[in-house]
Amino acid sequence: MLRSLALLLILPAIATAQAPKADAVTYKDHVQPILRKYCLNCHNADKSSSDLDVSTYAKLIAGGASGEAVKAGSPAQSLLYKVVNHEVEPKMPPKGGKMPDADLAVLKKWIEGGAPETAVGAAKAASRKVDLDPVALTQGKPTGPPPMPVNWASTTLAKTSRPHPVTAIAASPWAPLIAVAGHERVLLYNSDTLKLAGTLAFPERIPHVLKFSRDGKWLLAAGGRGASSGKVVIWGVTTGKRVTEIGDEADVVLAADVSPNHKLVALGGPGKLVKIFDTATGEMKHKIKKHTDWVTALEFSPDGTMLASGDRNGGAFVWEAETGGIVFTLGDHKDAVTDLNWRADSVMLASASEDGKVILWAAEDGFPARSITAQADSKATGAARNKPVGVLSVNYARNGNFLTCGRDNTARVWNPSGNQLAKFDGFPDVPTKVAFSHDGAKAFVGDFTGTVRVWKLPDNKPIGELTTNPD
Repeated sequence: MLRSLALLLILPAIATAQAPKADAVTYKDHVQPILRKYCLNCHNADKSSSDLDVSTYAKLIAGGASGEAVKAGSPAQSLLYKVVNHEVEPKMPPKGGKMPDADLAVLKKWIEGGAPETAVGAAKAASRKVDLDPVALTQGKPTGPPPMPVNWASTTLAKTSRPHPVTAIAASPWAPLIAVAGHERVLLYNSDTLKLAGTLAFPERIPHVLKFSRDGKWLLAAGGRGASSGKVVIWGVTTGKRVTEIGDEADVVLAADVSPNHKLVALGGPGKLVKIFDTATGEMKHKIKKHTDWVTALEFSPDGTMLASGDRNGGAFVWEAETGGIVFTLGDHKDAVTDLNWRADSVMLASASEDGKVILWAAEDGFPARSITAQADSKATGAARNKPVGVLSVNYARNGNFLTCGRDNTARVWNPSGNQLAKFDGFPDVPTKVAFSHDGAKAFVGDFTGTVRVWKLPDNKPIGELTTNPD
């Protein structure tokens, strides 16, 4: 008994200090994918049934309400193995049959081999190195040339059978760059020439969010696989190399942003939580539980002091970026909040919703300064004519004009007072995302067909198209 207890106490140290053999089965390389597939939906950081979380090695080893889950060296005494092998109740997974024999064999071999975390020992937070390159929080353009791709390594990705719907789009704040989400990739186009400038692989699956950092040096993508995994990835724009990865979610990430000083990353999704991470260490600093439905939109204010969030139930809030403390509740939307975008001076926040409204909120007091019916079905007849329909995206230009698109199959340009300046139509399918170019001289509108249409402003002339599936 004492010997077993001693073994349990020193297990994490053994796994860290001793490198297993090259052919050893490890948690990171072999076991985690199995647990993610069969167990993570119920046993994760946000929903830990029986107080068991299998999302990380440390939490799995810590066990749950029933005690230890893994006893190194002994599958017969490991509750994890016994429940998935249907030796004891409750049999896991709770729905369906037993795990495939091949996966059970991997789990058994892992436990028999001492349950190591990795082949080179446990990773330490102290060894994580992220060059934050903090930027000054100013309204003006940073010094030096704007970041552009320079000699990116070539990326070979399979051409998909058809263009992927535009699930995310973003414009660099200072450079002629437009990022467009595709299937397992992010495409960067030159917004002046409309030529492809580079491609980034996103094997995490579907990017649902794209954001450039406020200085234009970083590009953030967030997404994943529904009901399976989610992550935030950040690349350096000039190098095309991954700077860091944040989060290890049990579901897709639907909303994310990086703070102007690069020190914080916020994310949200179906878990109804807003999570704020330290970029340098990857550790979660705050977990906000105010939302009652999926978190669908997140954005830090340009001055770095606030974080706005919105959800699928119409809830919207403003938080203190550093502490996660609530600042305002923005309660006027009657349907899902689809997008949030701060004006460049941090004085106004625009929220878009499926209720057909764009509301401009004053950051000083959290009251709505304007409420605009941004999208309406003018082609309908009778009572349905001009009825508000969902607004799917909103984006501010630096001059205060803003751009929207929605379920009426149009995109529109508005002045700061909410008066319509232009209307773009003729989309073969629903336009999903919008962005102004860095200089506000072009409007980019992506749709469900995987095409991004481009208009020159202010004469509102169409000048070209981009695609999520280029040759």
